[in-house]
Amino acid sequence: MQVGKVAGIEIKLSNWFIALIVLFAAAGLVSKVLLVFSAVLLHELAHMLMAGGLGYKVKQLEILPFGAVARVERLADAGAVSEIMIAAVGPLASLVLAALCYAGISGAGPWQELLTFYGEVNLVLALFNLLPVLPLDGGRILRAILSRRRDYREATAIVVTISHVISCILLLLAGVGYWLHNSVNLTMLMAAGFLLATARSENNLAGFRAMRILAGKKAELSVNGVMPTSHITARESAAISDVIRLFGPEKYYVIHIVDDNFCLCGALTETEVWEKLLKQGITGKVHDFINKT
Repeated sequence: MQVGKVAGIEIKLSNWFIALIVLFAAAGLVSKVLLVFSAVLLHELAHMLMAGGLGYKVKQLEILPFGAVARVERLADAGAVSEIMIAAVGPLASLVLAALCYAGISGAGPWQELLTFYGEVNLVLALFNLLPVLPLDGGRILRAILSRRRDYREATAIVVTISHVISCILLLLAGVGYWLHNSVNLTMLMAAGFLLATARSENNLAGFRAMRILAGKKAELSVNGVMPTSHITARESAAISDVIRLFGPEKYYVIHIVDDNFCLCGALTETEVWEKLLKQGITGKVHDFINKT
C-alpha cells in the first residue's frame, strides 16, 4: 500500500507490515507500533544515505515487518564491495541506536520503559537483519562475499538454500513453543512465511542479472561515450565460463586472447561474449568465440 512520497521517494507499506501493525494495535500497543515504525525507517535511512553516497538513486522504500527494502536504480547490479557497504550500514545504525538507548536508560525517568523497548527493538532489528537470509542484509552480505569467487546466480542459490533452512528452523521453533507453552508465536510464523516467499523471488530474479548489467553498461556507453574498462588476458583453450566469472558490474570488459606461445591472436568485448554465448554455449572455449562463425 502506497502511503505517499518523501523527497521524491515513494513510501510503501507491505501487506506483511500492515498485518504486524494490526496485531500490535489489537493488543493495545499503538505507541509501540510507532516506535517500531520509526526504528525501521531509521534503519532504512542509513541504507539510503549510503546508496546515495555511492551514486545510486533511491526510487521507492517498502516497509517490511522486520526491515525495509529500498528500490534503488541498478542496486541489484552493484559490485560486491558496494553491496556489502550498503547492506551493512543498516544493522550498524540499529546497533548504534540500541547502544544509545541502553546508555540513557538510567536517567530516563518515566520514559525508561519506552526507551528500553526502543533499545530492544533496534537490537532485534539489527540481529534479525544480520541473519544470512535473503532478502535481509545478512543474506545480501553473504551473497556479495560468495559472488567474489562464484557466479552471482550460484551465490544466490546457496544463500536461498540457507534461507529455506533458517525459515524451517523458525517454523520448528514456533511449533516447539506451541507444544511447550500452548501458545502461538505469530511474529515467528510471519517471519518464516515472509522469508520463504521472498527468498524464492530473489532466486528467480538472479538469472536476469547478467543481461541487466550488460544493458546498463551499453546505456552508459551510449550516453557518456566512456566508462571504466578492465582488461582480461585469456588463452585460446580457456573455458569461456572462467572468463565470464571474472566479469563485474562496475566496469566494461575487453578480453585479450593469446595462443600457446603467448602471442596476441585476437580480442573480444564483453558484448561479443554475451551475444555469442547462446550459440557457443557456456561450455565453449575462448577460441570458439573468435572464430568467424
